[in-house]
Amino acid sequence: MKTTLKFFVYIFVLFIHCHIQAQTLDSAREAQIDALKEYREALFVEKLKLSSIESKDFFPVYDLYVSELKKAKKVFRNKWKKTTVESLTEAEALEYYNDAIALQQKEIDLFKETCEKLKLVIPMTKIVLISKAEREIRLKLIEKADKMKVKRVKPKPKVESEPNIK
Repeated sequence: MKTTLKFFVYIFVLFIHCHIQAQTLDSAREAQIDALKEYREALFVEKLKLSSIESKDFFPVYDLYVSELKKAKKVFRNKWKKTTVESLTEAEALEYYNDAIALQQKEIDLFKETCEKLKLVIPMTKIVLISKAEREIRLKLIEKADKMKVKRVKPKPKVESEPNIK
């Protein structure tokens, strides 16, 4: 009876420890994501030379654009993720082509709509810099995210020593 109770207590403690560890990792990851978002916003402010008022109005519009674009790309990827371009039949290739064109058209339409909204917030001279800023910022974000990764130490493989035979 005591052995069974000890076993369940041990399992319970192990479960609690794992749960706490997972929450710690999740909160650390969320903190990293928040830090990257702040860094991204600071880079946009710097690259586009946004005033505080402009940046306050810019990011809600721009973030909506980015999220809608991600959704559209995700729909395309999910539809075609189980197939390779090389394995498509002629009919599937035509459908893939049409979906790819539709995705590009959606990107253009989203960009046009966003630019129309942004014209009310920032001057056109700053709007035309967005694409260039995005490319530069993407590279800097990747670089910063790589630096922020937690370095996991790989355990050294155990090398069994040879028996000391004389």
